[in-house]
Amino acid sequence: MADRLMTPIKAMTTFLLRRSVERAFQLDEQPVGLSLNPSKAIQLSPPYISSAVDDVMYVVNQVVERSLATSQREVISGVIPSVARVLDSDFIGMIQRKMRDESYPKAAVQGALPPENTIIAFLVLINDLDVACDFIKKIVQSRVEGQQGTKSGGEDPGESSKSLVSLYPFEDDALYTMNALGLLQQNFEAKAMQLIGDGIYVAFKNVVKPRLRSLLSDAFRNIDYQSDEEDLKDARRLVEDDGHNPTVDDAIEYHFQRGWDVLTKPIARIFTEANFERLLSTVISYLAEVLEKRIWGYYGCINELGAVRLERDIATLTSIVVRGGRYGLRDAFVRCTQICLVMNMEEDEWAETQASATTDGDAGFKWKLDGDERRRARAIIQNRK
Repeated sequence: MADRLMTPIKAMTTFLLRRSVERAFQLDEQPVGLSLNPSKAIQLSPPYISSAVDDVMYVVNQVVERSLATSQREVISGVIPSVARVLDSDFIGMIQRKMRDESYPKAAVQGALPPENTIIAFLVLINDLDVACDFIKKIVQSRVEGQQGTKSGGEDPGESSKSLVSLYPFEDDALYTMNALGLLQQNFEAKAMQLIGDGIYVAFKNVVKPRLRSLLSDAFRNIDYQSDEEDLKDARRLVEDDGHNPTVDDAIEYHFQRGWDVLTKPIARIFTEANFERLLSTVISYLAEVLEKRIWGYYGCINELGAVRLERDIATLTSIVVRGGRYGLRDAFVRCTQICLVMNMEEDEWAETQASATTDGDAGFKWKLDGDERRRARAIIQNRK
């Protein structure tokens, strides 16, 4: 009898899910009142997602709950893989098509930014995937984690886990069900994260990257690392007389901070926190590469005083982009930091570094620069005394 019922159950479940996904996207409502302008308040509460996510995940939760309630291993083996296939082909597939065909952030004129409404729609679609992963995780973990707690002798495994154990008491049926649910979560997250990664890269390439190089150029404009102490005093005196421009010592912080906020805050207010962290990681990796090229470009155009100022400016810039507790992102700037470190070493320190590298390898210090790069960094300063 069970075998005769399984075919219609799987067919009806697949039809229900596919029809629900289709209907959810037909009735989809985008969050209204979103803006990239930080001065415009957003009335909605984050996360900013489309209504289709809530609708589809509600149906998925109901299908999983009712499948578990049958206490039939055969139902789990037939329904849960069907749920995974529909979520992959229909739900994630629909979001992918919308990202590609309806909301792809492309500038109408070369050199300009994409339209604001297109950018927002694209960011919301990436949010849809991120929040959907959270929904699937909650649907699965609410059943699976309690089961693990029961096996380990936990005192309060949770009501949902108790029902899982009681519904599948025979042999390893409970373990099989737990693994099937875990595989559903794993497969969905793998597919969704791949598309999230592609979306993050597109947002970086088409929205952030065009302005990032100009941001660095503006921050370092009119910065002369060949100036001596007298030149700097004269420059400070002129700024004091003017009373408006930033001083020579804080010019990098002033210009880069303003540009960085203009670049990142509009996106941060739309993205989920996790998506913004992913974008920021991509942005900072690229920023570190561009900054390193700029440092190498000062070869022969910087004096010892300028090297000290450059090291300070690099530290200031790094502290700006990792504000908010994102200290792990400092690792992207290690090469830049080490170039400045080598430039500013005293002669005895440099000699000791060279000697230890010859006799003891790196002597416990984790160099990101190889020996040739360290010697090249040491030679950047013009007419070293």
